Amino acid sequence: MPSVAFCPCSPLLAAGALVGDVIEMEVVQAEALAAVRRLVDDAPASVVVLGSDAPQAPADERAGGSLAPHGIDVTAGGPDGGLGLAHTLGAWLLDQAGWTGSRAYVHEVHASDLDDAALLVVADGSARRSERAPGHLDDRAEPFDATIAAALADGDADALGGIDLELADSLLCAGARTLRTVGDAVSARLHATEGASVDGAGTADRAGVEARLVLDEAPLGVGWFVAQWRVP
Repeated sequence: MPSVAFCPCSPLLAAGALVGDVIEMEVVQAEALAAVRRLVDDAPASVVVLGSDAPQAPADERAGGSLAPHGIDVTAGGPDGGLGLAHTLGAWLLDQAGWTGSRAYVHEVHASDLDDAALLVVADGSARRSERAPGHLDDRAEPFDATIAAALADGDADALGGIDLELADSLLCAGARTLRTVGDAVSARLHATEGASVDGAGTADRAGVEARLVLDEAPLGVGWFVAQWRVP
């Protein structure tokens, strides 16, 4: 059963307690690392890191990146460079989780990509959740992010694949297309899978997806989510 982990796309994720008085970042970092450790504990054949970056092809375990352009002295991944922010954060999370196996860095996935690989999704919600946010406050941002959070909590791939991209752009949701491609890939897989069952024990289960939303916060005015899915 393929696993999917969703984590924020903030360079501060790798800084943790170094970020001034923003103690919330320690919690976000801890939950994201725990989610990725659970992802790799399943010993997948490989891990695919999905982000909005368009990586150089092929981008595998030799690819790496740096957060120095964002003021954080952190490098991650392999020696060859070439990774943008989202994929560098994915590489850092995998490094911290002790993953030494095969990796790939992509900006889109399809149902067939879930056959043998675990998926690490690095994406934010709206950047207009408060006055301190990069895009300042927009009253539409909180309900928009709440829809994403509900889809993640319910394992609702159709809802995730139905994110309104025009609204997302106006709310500075850089992760919208990334989240949509996950929803579309999982939906396609589910529609192709016969006999998907509903499991009501402990975790949410919609159309066969076991889902758990671990974190839904916006301490700096940007929507951050940590969630995990198991897809049949």
